[in-house]
Amino acid sequence: MNMKTRLHALVVFALALGSTMSLSAEAQDGVHPYLTEKFFLDLGVFFPERSVEMGVDGPVSAAGNDIDFDRSFGLKNSDEVFSLNFGWRFGKKWQLGVQYFASSGERSKVLQEDVVWNDITFGQGTGIAAGQDFELERLFFARKFMTSDKQEFGLGLGIHRLEVGAFIEGNAVIDGAPAGFRRETVSAVAPLPNIGAWYAYSFSPKWVFTARLDWLSAKVGEYSGRLINTAVGLNYQIFEHAGLGLNYNLFDLDLDVDKQGWHGNVNTSYEGLFAHLSFYW
Repeated sequence: MNMKTRLHALVVFALALGSTMSLSAEAQDGVHPYLTEKFFLDLGVFFPERSVEMGVDGPVSAAGNDIDFDRSFGLKNSDEVFSLNFGWRFGKKWQLGVQYFASSGERSKVLQEDVVWNDITFGQGTGIAAGQDFELERLFFARKFMTSDKQEFGLGLGIHRLEVGAFIEGNAVIDGAPAGFRRETVSAVAPLPNIGAWYAYSFSPKWVFTARLDWLSAKVGEYSGRLINTAVGLNYQIFEHAGLGLNYNLFDLDLDVDKQGWHGNVNTSYEGLFAHLSFYW
């Protein structure tokens, strides 16, 4: 699914939620605690469809050979991973947010076609092992610019710390000659700043609609490219300080890497539902 299709799906999901709110809203007093409490914490499981492509520019090739790790090595393109969101309201207009999730996969298989990685060939019929790791930590600092008893909107700055890595190991060929067992590994830790916005609307004391968007398109040190991290969802209060939530989350990264040990690129996306318990205090 390309980025245009993903964003279209996200808009449709948001409109569907908006329709639900307009149909369900009632003239009730009170506001969901998401808008009133100092702290909130979402703990749950993220069910993303995953896509991972990586490339390495070797000394011979003019451009990297991008490898789709899911297709080439039979890694699962879906995952179930622990995820959390944390928020802290301080002062009358300020908010600090934290997000975290991590994903990894590894598999051994016999190649059905040649795979070229950093000018090293792992040939068809060769038994190899391959894997990838991804970890996201997001810190976001924002200020409210529009607020009422039942809704708020804010803008801010954040930073994403991304840890990305991959490996392929097996009997290799270099310049047409057998090179024995090789393990080729790439990794990067990328701190990427971003701008962002969020919106929340409590359409009844028990229900709140939330949406956020983080965006970056820039060159930052050894890294350049584009990042989108967005979510829309609903939260229902079941007890005074606890609730249930369901979000549609999308993280999409298109990154060029120019660092010692890895000159290449990574294109990855995580898209799916985040089901969670919420706590407000």
